[in-house]
Amino acid sequence: MKKTYSIFIIGLGFILGGCGAGYWVKKGDASYEAYAYSDAVPNFQKALEKDKDNYAAKKGLANSYRMMNNPSAAEELYKEITAMAENEPINFFHQGKVLMQVQKYAEAKKAFEEYAKALTPEQPENAIIKSLVEAAGNPKKFDGNLDTCAYSLKQIETSGLMNALGATPFNFGYVFAGEYAITDESPKSSRNPYTGNAYMDLFFTKKDKKNGIWSAPEPLKGGVNSEFHDAFAAFTPDKQTAYFTRTQQKNGKMVLNKDKVSNLEILKSSFVDGEWTNLESFVHNSVDFSNGHPAISADGKTMYFSSDRPGGYGSTDLYMCTWNGTTWDAPVNLGPMINTPGREVMPQIGFDEKLYFSSDGHPGLGGLDIFSASKNGSSWTMPQNLKSPINSSRDDFSFTLDSEGKVGNLSSSRSGTDRLYEVVYKDIFVPVEVCLVEKESRKPVSGIKVYAQNKDSGEIDSTTSNSEGKANFRLKGNFDYTINARSAQVLTNNIDVTTKEKSCAKVIKTCDEGKFVEVEAPDWAKEYDIKDIYYDYNKWNIRKDAAKQLDKLVTLLNNNPNFKIELGSHTDCRGSEEYNQKLSEKRAQSVVKYCTMRDIDPARLTFKGYGESVPKSNCICEQCTEEQWQMDRRTVFKLMK
Repeated sequence: MKKTYSIFIIGLGFILGGCGAGYWVKKGDASYEAYAYSDAVPNFQKALEKDKDNYAAKKGLANSYRMMNNPSAAEELYKEITAMAENEPINFFHQGKVLMQVQKYAEAKKAFEEYAKALTPEQPENAIIKSLVEAAGNPKKFDGNLDTCAYSLKQIETSGLMNALGATPFNFGYVFAGEYAITDESPKSSRNPYTGNAYMDLFFTKKDKKNGIWSAPEPLKGGVNSEFHDAFAAFTPDKQTAYFTRTQQKNGKMVLNKDKVSNLEILKSSFVDGEWTNLESFVHNSVDFSNGHPAISADGKTMYFSSDRPGGYGSTDLYMCTWNGTTWDAPVNLGPMINTPGREVMPQIGFDEKLYFSSDGHPGLGGLDIFSASKNGSSWTMPQNLKSPINSSRDDFSFTLDSEGKVGNLSSSRSGTDRLYEVVYKDIFVPVEVCLVEKESRKPVSGIKVYAQNKDSGEIDSTTSNSEGKANFRLKGNFDYTINARSAQVLTNNIDVTTKEKSCAKVIKTCDEGKFVEVEAPDWAKEYDIKDIYYDYNKWNIRKDAAKQLDKLVTLLNNNPNFKIELGSHTDCRGSEEYNQKLSEKRAQSVVKYCTMRDIDPARLTFKGYGESVPKSNCICEQCTEEQWQMDRRTVFKLMK
């Protein structure tokens, strides 16, 4: 990840805690092995001053910059290292990771492919490399289109702190980990050799609802902040108990294991009289491995955390424990659907009990990406990359949303340092591409105004079809729309499009769904037969079967509001001409009334009765069958200029 955070996640076995080139390389290596990367850098630099082509010094400096989250500085060094005779395959892997962070994905893909050549089929690293080659080969797959996606990001001001990360909601604000800058007046013991800044402490900040300004970060009161790292808190539902991550220590000194490494542990604390006190150790802590990044479910009965304990799938895995009423049951690995040969860290339980976590083992944009997954019985759904703008080419981690999925926070190193971002849900707009074709020839139609009407609000968006006959909209998400063309020069149908449960990152292409807006030039001389608009003998009322067809006429009129029509009705030959004339006029008036009752403007409708003067059957009246008489009892319409 970056700076201090990396201490918590790179293997989680980390310390939170006139000479020649060889001498300075040895000193640099000693600092690097002790996770004191900020101390290692000047030693390797001095070695290169003595010998500018020293492979060990260049590799050590590149690795130190990478661990300190300075990919720009590391990039050129890895380019030089991988071209040297002494180069080792692992350098291609590190080079690829760095190149992804600076968004040089094509070069990163080549670096990962070079590393893959050195792997044997049974090595677990193959799974990681496969996902990295996939991600580097298609970074657009994880692009959510910042302009239209569902969440906006705004950096939370944490004045006075060099880095801020890992925020958890608490008392209408956030508790997070932060680190001060070291000054000349700072005690030497407060300096973290990993970054050169102070060790992390837990802080609280809250947003003023009136002016939108975040309060100055305040260290938590009580005993949760120590001489070394304290970070990543989680709270029980009643907010009276906290679980947090700390460097293993005793009597003010780090506790080291047999490898001289201080691991992480989870501690419990109680909120008493405004202070955090009564510290207790998590029952599953061990000096031999790390536990960190606790998250508590909404009911307080499940804890999720990250650990590099033996038996996992990668360098760090996610685990869960269940509260049995007295203590926490044995940790259970979340399994291979969640965990990979890489790093899975920073679990959070968010909206609808969804699990959010960070990983560099699943395909992503570079560094750590944030993923979500849901519980499916005893297993988990396939993790989904949250894409941009939540993810970036740098490390992104510690993501949460409130109970309604509307407001949350994100930690990210996208600005070059670890920062907190407020995440706010906004109205999404879904891209929609509509295809216009000529009804008979199916050729694309350009230069036609196309309209999309929201079925709920009636709100209308419009655009014009381009040279390819395509009209492009950005429609508000979670609504149903009717889309058609409206012009005095063409007749059109309508198509229905929904943006409900659609992503703002993916274009809805109506052509691909077999939906086309069809247009045709109006034929002013043509008599359009409204099929199956028939009447009973000597009647003018609208039958039920006819009403279904008239609804189509109403739709046609709604689709083409620029047109007026003349409705013409006919009778069969029985009865006198005078009687049939009046009967046909009544029938035409019935159709007009039906349409106006469905909000068609009466000014768009005229009617005319033709009586028996224009039969359709062409039979001799006395010899016509009932079917032929029925054919003559009809209503038609003409378009009017």
